[in-house]
Amino acid sequence: MSTAQDPGRLGGAEFPGSAGSLALFWHVARRGRELARPPVQAALWHQVRRGTLDFAALAAVLGALAGFLTIVTVDIGFGLGVTAGVRVFHSLVLRQLAGFACTLLLVAGPGTAALVELGLMRQQGELRTLRLIGIDPRDLLVLPRVLGFALALFVLVFVFQVSAAVGGFALAAAFGGASFTQEILTLADLLQPATLVVSGARNLLLGAILGLIVCHLGLVAPFAPARLPEAVNRLLARSLAALVVVQGGAALFLP
Repeated sequence: MSTAQDPGRLGGAEFPGSAGSLALFWHVARRGRELARPPVQAALWHQVRRGTLDFAALAAVLGALAGFLTIVTVDIGFGLGVTAGVRVFHSLVLRQLAGFACTLLLVAGPGTAALVELGLMRQQGELRTLRLIGIDPRDLLVLPRVLGFALALFVLVFVFQVSAAVGGFALAAAFGGASFTQEILTLADLLQPATLVVSGARNLLLGAILGLIVCHLGLVAPFAPARLPEAVNRLLARSLAALVVVQGGAALFLP
């Protein structure tokens, strides 16, 4: 039977013991040493570049617009003052909207592309070819994608947040009459080292989970080109669920 004729059973055939995302996570956690291999490093940086360079500019524009609209609405529109505007900006844009927007960018672009790429590789029997030449497909395909998505989301959120603060405050000062210096000083008082560490760790964790979801749907779950819209819908639904869990958990239990 050809690989293309039975796509629903390829996960078990190509990945014995990989029954789901947790199994893939366990494999990634145990095989970190494989990052020392040049092919795995090349695949990792390719994934990071694909997830950041193509969307960094868009993340920056969205961040600047989000910061501008928030400050203008709260500070100038509602007349609540700089302190209230920056507090809303900190709580809403930096802590919540940045992760949400960048997660959607990552899933809609590199996430969908990686899902299709992995699914087609499985359909065409390329995973068995890798095994025949002594390469575990999980080392070459899963490990760099999981870590690559983690680093990509970390960078995208950072770009979004910096652009929201600097670009958003600058636009508010230029077009809304707000005080750029006062806004920056107020935001600096609100930012705490622990908050920055938690934000970075949260984005790394969420990015890694997105990578696991992509790899599971592409390599383990049933896949067929004709049912690609269903696979993309599952990717989006699971990614949003992961976003809600991680963002909500961080908001409830962490500073």
